Amino acid sequence: MSNQLYHLTDLRRAEQIQILHPQFADALTRLNDFHRLGLDGAAPRHLLLVGASGAGKTSALQTFSSQHPAGLAAEGRYLPIVYVRTPASPTVRGLAEAILIALGAGLQMRGSAQEKTNQVVQLLRGCRTEMLMLDEFHHFVESGRRVFEEVTEWLKTLIDTAGIPTVLSGLPECELILRSNEQLRRRFAARVTLMPIGFSSAKEKTLFRDVLHAWDTQINQGRPLWGLAEWERVRRMHYASNGLLGYVSKVVLGGLELMILTGATELSNNLLEQSFVRYVWADGVNEMNPFHADFVFRRLTLAGEPFEPTRFTRNGHLAATA
Repeated sequence: MSNQLYHLTDLRRAEQIQILHPQFADALTRLNDFHRLGLDGAAPRHLLLVGASGAGKTSALQTFSSQHPAGLAAEGRYLPIVYVRTPASPTVRGLAEAILIALGAGLQMRGSAQEKTNQVVQLLRGCRTEMLMLDEFHHFVESGRRVFEEVTEWLKTLIDTAGIPTVLSGLPECELILRSNEQLRRRFAARVTLMPIGFSSAKEKTLFRDVLHAWDTQINQGRPLWGLAEWERVRRMHYASNGLLGYVSKVVLGGLELMILTGATELSNNLLEQSFVRYVWADGVNEMNPFHADFVFRRLTLAGEPFEPTRFTRNGHLAATA
């Protein structure tokens, strides 16, 4: 265990950590392959990236984007990767405006959706954009059938006109959008699914343990001081995250934050217990908290609990095992 004090600089550095577990690395590889093929003159390849909340979709997109930063050249601004978060209550016009903002355009409230689409294409070309990423695209599923149909046609036209690789990312409900339009579905036939890490086989347990060891080692600059890879910790952390690495990050970073606030030199179960309540489930106390001594050791998947199944998990695609 650690006997050193931690500071805000340690938290800031830890917040930048990305654990390249196999699924995450595979997603980055696929993004890189499609990007490179586009640069080499191949026809644009489009990708659908799906997974449960906390599976690492946004982290993968933002990591890849950070590897290709914007710049300035004699020809003007260079923006190789454009990352866009789909608005919560989207329309075609609203999404076009979100892309314009990501491209650095001054937002003009007037203008039809078609005019804004034309402006998007012009700016993508002007910025020499090489890949367009639309995150949280599942928001369109709940936007109503009329908007639902409009966006499929709009997106098909946009990607054909822009002529660059496009990535759609979001919850598995994104697939419902593609099912409504055969031509769009064909364009996004390539898919990557980020799954939670299970805990039923020895291989899955070892992988999850390796992830925790990597967190411990990277935070502590090469020294695993916190004992995150001890099997009892590994088991409890899997219940606390359901195998979703976004929740592992919340618990670990929350624990580090509490160490800084309290001056603690060890990441105790008590601090992890508090972190779980702060950042995962406010009602997760006593026997309902994976880091409490009286935890019931069952999956927190009932109604109102943090890992309550969605439509997708009920089909068994993302269900974690005990």
